[in-house]
Amino acid sequence: MKEEEASLMIIQHAIEKLDVEKKQQVNACAGAIREVMQKYDDDYAGLALMLIAAEVAAE
Repeated sequence: MKEEEASLMIIQHAIEKLDVEKKQQVNACAGAIREVMQKYDDDYAGLALMLIAAEVAAE
């Protein structure tokens, strides 16, 4: 298993443990992010997403 796949599984498991309202918020936010990302080149949108994730993690 790749490191990315393992990380994804850990995050998905953490989301599954949330109560329904919080899980819905996470899924709605993820959907909104995906919608915005579709407006941009896949490679650059992915890079921007990684930048935002790193910034949020550093806060």
